[in-house]
Amino acid sequence: MLRYKIFVIFHDKIIEEYYDSSVLENLVFINVNPNNKYNYPGLNILNLHDLENFIPLGKWYAESEVIYNIKRNDDLIRELDYIGFIHHDIDFKIMTDSYIQEEISRTQLINLQPYSFQVDFNQKILMDEKFPEKLKGQGNNCYLSIFNDFNRFYDTNYNVKDFLGIGVVNLCACFIIRKNLFDSMMQFIDPIIESHRLDRYDTGRKYRIQGGFMERYYATWFMLKKISGINIKLDHFFYETNKQESKLSKILSKVKIFIKKMLVKY
Repeated sequence: MLRYKIFVIFHDKIIEEYYDSSVLENLVFINVNPNNKYNYPGLNILNLHDLENFIPLGKWYAESEVIYNIKRNDDLIRELDYIGFIHHDIDFKIMTDSYIQEEISRTQLINLQPYSFQVDFNQKILMDEKFPEKLKGQGNNCYLSIFNDFNRFYDTNYNVKDFLGIGVVNLCACFIIRKNLFDSMMQFIDPIIESHRLDRYDTGRKYRIQGGFMERYYATWFMLKKISGINIKLDHFFYETNKQESKLSKILSKVKIFIKKMLVKY
């Protein structure tokens, strides 16, 4: 039997129905919120901020703050054959222990949030020093910078255009990968994080774009390294995103009502 651990990143309530009982001993729930009031005595819980070698990156790095610090605390993962990361708002219940064992025995990577590279590229997410506060639009597409970083690091010459229409990327940093490949990827990733050069973008932390950039660094590494893998699309409910959008809708609704009242008044 292959040894694996999957780190479930959460900051609020855990929905226990999302996990098959056979897999629980291989799940580690990583709490990233020091003020989280929920308690789960039957689950394997670790608090990110209590890890011995924890270095804070800021919540704008999203799941990458967890991935980076799990790698720094190697005693947690040293003996593993495979390591994985998922969000707490992903329905994981189809992933039984026997199913996971079967899949990892024949592949190096399980992509749990597959997405079209071209569609993501066409979102025009920027990493442009001329427009550091701009999320999307005309300018330097973030993938151009990511490809350049990969090419410099590995002395390769990959071109974004060669992957448009054929590439599938992993988004949301949700994957299960062979441990030695994870270690290799982090040799590329760690210097990018530790340089703090991504912090110059979105300085108001409006979009948490550092986390968005990092998930695309992982995605690009998987794609350009041609890691043998399979795609298993799990339902992702984006609870926090929906909550934020709901709050925004309420605010906009109140603004519209206020404007209408002012127009009637005057």
